[in-house]
Amino acid sequence: MNAVAVPVEHTNEVRLVGRLSVEPEVVLLPSGDEIVTTRLVVQRPSPPPGSDARRRVDTVTCTAWGPLQRRNLRLLDEGDTVEITGALRRRFWRAGSGLGQSTFEIEVESATLMSHRPPPAASNRVARRRAVVREPQDGPPPERHLKVVGGEVAHQ
Repeated sequence: MNAVAVPVEHTNEVRLVGRLSVEPEVVLLPSGDEIVTTRLVVQRPSPPPGSDARRRVDTVTCTAWGPLQRRNLRLLDEGDTVEITGALRRRFWRAGSGLGQSTFEIEVESATLMSHRPPPAASNRVARRRAVVREPQDGPPPERHLKVVGGEVAHQ
């Protein structure tokens, strides 16, 4: 049997709908790049009726690299139900000891609010709207200062 090889275009498209389990946060990478990352909890299909099994979930890290994607992701709150579209990526980096590490994550193309969770207590609202900046775990933090200007993080 002779099969004719037909080129097939590969596709890497992801669409997830779930609940944000953590507040989106700004992360400064050792390279100087700034990303915004969060985790999305997605429910699996319900177990069969009459089963004692609990409904399971998957937790997926979502990362925004582009300026528009970073801004849109930062507008969301922990507990919000959102639709994330993007691509599955494997990111590599070296730890302080020189060992290579990697992780799979969704590179966010769009983040759309589907429903808000109830608003947080008034005392938490102001702190939650500020950009949360977390330094990388490996090595000393870069010599850089950040301040929030009109909801955007500005380098000083």
